[in-house]
Amino acid sequence: MNSPEIFTFKTKQNIMLNMSLYRSTNNRKNITILYFHGGGLLYGVRDDLPELYINSFLNSGYDFLSLDYPLAPESKLDVILDSSSEEILYFLENHKEVFGLENKKYILFGRSAGAYLCLQICDMLIRNNILKPMAIISLYGYARLDEAEFNTPSKYYNKLPKISKETIEKIISDVPVTYGPMSSRFSLYIKARQEGSWIKYICKKENLNAYSFDTDNLKNFPPTILAAATLDPDVPYRISKSLSKLIPNSHCITIYSEVHDFDRDTTQKSGIIVYNQIIAWLEENV
Repeated sequence: MNSPEIFTFKTKQNIMLNMSLYRSTNNRKNITILYFHGGGLLYGVRDDLPELYINSFLNSGYDFLSLDYPLAPESKLDVILDSSSEEILYFLENHKEVFGLENKKYILFGRSAGAYLCLQICDMLIRNNILKPMAIISLYGYARLDEAEFNTPSKYYNKLPKISKETIEKIISDVPVTYGPMSSRFSLYIKARQEGSWIKYICKKENLNAYSFDTDNLKNFPPTILAAATLDPDVPYRISKSLSKLIPNSHCITIYSEVHDFDRDTTQKSGIIVYNQIIAWLEENV
């Protein structure tokens, strides 16, 4: 895998976002995978996907564009969604002039919170009659914020040492943050899940329905492949399973595991098996 080309984009909120483009050199399909990382919208970096998986997409002919987005609590969810949507529109309008890509065919791919962004953005695109993705890849994602598990203290995270208020105060910045390594910001997420206050970290006091679209809208979604672990401690498996029943031409891959991001550890076979299944599914459905 060659080093990516870095592009910079300024949002309407004057937040600078970087994008990393990995170009395929084999059997090019002229389709770009647009990737949003996970991290509960509180932490994460755009280049977190292991090289093994990026290479799988590149070797199958897909270009791969990984995207920054503003993180909470420095930026609230309205800004995060607006900024992420702006990036997609920027790609669609400038695929050739800026990125040097032959066409604007694309696939949305997100892990966890990144999958949430993909689903929200797709809904926005459909409602505004803008070119929707050819497909969506949603790994251990969700579509709504009013899930009970997101708004109550987590038994799993309360087994970990308590995070102090002083620790959190040292992490939160007074300017927008778009690069949040797990090593420096994961404590934010632990604290939020221990208290059951995660949604308060990412939202203002708006009605959560504003960020949890009607499931009827899923009927208009493109082909979607989902994957999740049965005993995921962060995002209940039932969410992915339910989405797969509501979205036409969708498929849910089940991983029998207690891990949330089952693809993080590349020494485990489950990750590459799932990515091989995703690529095979894309060949049939895109």
